[in-house]
Amino acid sequence: MHDLTRWALRPLMRVWAASAERQDRHLPRPSDAPQAHAAGIDSDRVLILGCGPAVGWGVLSHQVALPGSLARELSARTGRGADIDLVASRTMTAANALVALNGTRLGRFDAVVVILGVNEALDLTSVTEWHDRLAALLAVLKRETSRSTEIFVLGIPPIRSIEIFRRPLVFIADWSATDLNTVSARLAAQAPRTTFVPFSPTATVEIDRHRTAADYRGWAMLLAGAMADSLDSARLGIAGHSAVQTDVAGCERTRQAAVDDLAIVDTPREARFDRLVLLAQRLFDTESALITIIDRDRQWHKARVGVESTELPRSDSFCAATIDDDGPLIIEDARGDARFSDNPLVQGDPPIRFYAGFPIESPSGERIGALCVFDPKPRALAEVDQVLLRELALLVQRELRLPREAG
Repeated sequence: MHDLTRWALRPLMRVWAASAERQDRHLPRPSDAPQAHAAGIDSDRVLILGCGPAVGWGVLSHQVALPGSLARELSARTGRGADIDLVASRTMTAANALVALNGTRLGRFDAVVVILGVNEALDLTSVTEWHDRLAALLAVLKRETSRSTEIFVLGIPPIRSIEIFRRPLVFIADWSATDLNTVSARLAAQAPRTTFVPFSPTATVEIDRHRTAADYRGWAMLLAGAMADSLDSARLGIAGHSAVQTDVAGCERTRQAAVDDLAIVDTPREARFDRLVLLAQRLFDTESALITIIDRDRQWHKARVGVESTELPRSDSFCAATIDDDGPLIIEDARGDARFSDNPLVQGDPPIRFYAGFPIESPSGERIGALCVFDPKPRALAEVDQVLLRELALLVQRELRLPREAG
């Protein structure tokens, strides 16, 4: 479509699109936390960024929308866990996506899925504008993500596949989408670590929902099929990349800022966290369990079982070591572990011999503390259900997103 034609038709199409979009006000959409996960120990971390299919039209939970569907499908293909974060809105465009990403730590993701272009297709954005805006977004993603992070650009679906737009003049929006997809595919082919995924869903038959759980399962299968091999290759080190020097002090400042923003340290006990730490202690059959926050030079205990103190020095903290990585820290016998054998908590009475902890992340992704269980008796690694430990830590993370309980 010629740019002059787009310019001439744009006022008409804006009125047409606005009229159609008024019909979506009654459609279901998710209201829960914008994230999902599938069980596993060594999880792949994925960010979904965009509009349209990313929003979750037609269902009430992200667990059955694209995040949950993709987490389950990726896990089924890779045999690992999957953690999906979502940054999405119905009005997102390539021009304002970076604003939506403000505060998101992109370096922690193994993959980023970009789902944009529906709004630009409806607005008859020129191919030049689309090229420049999408190229700028991809450049930021390349710069801010890890050198092993894969970027996937999902094609703009046919506008006629969206029920509310199946009306006269939809063919104009479809022409626009086709032109923009051509640009997207070319940009992805030229950009490192970037893959274009064509997307041509059929129209849903349930006109009162716009999309269904079955639609999202199908789309997740498409994406997982394109993503799984790349994620596997990165795990095996096939996707070669040079080591990146870490700014340790800068990372710690960012982490501490996340702790401060939560304003959880030195708050009263809350039943919801007490229940989780008691559940962990019972499920792992240990004498003690904690939900900890690493705050500057101390470890503070939001919830505790079998421990009297509310805090201890960071220098003595097992959980401070746990947050150094994004997986579990399992210590079978601390007396035989050179990292901890001289620790006062190991030499004390009763001693810590067995420890298992999983990091807890703030809503912005920084590792701020841990869920841990420990015991004065050593325990073999094979006896530790690491998947269960992770699931409990994720339950704590979900609670951190909710308002604080009244005292």
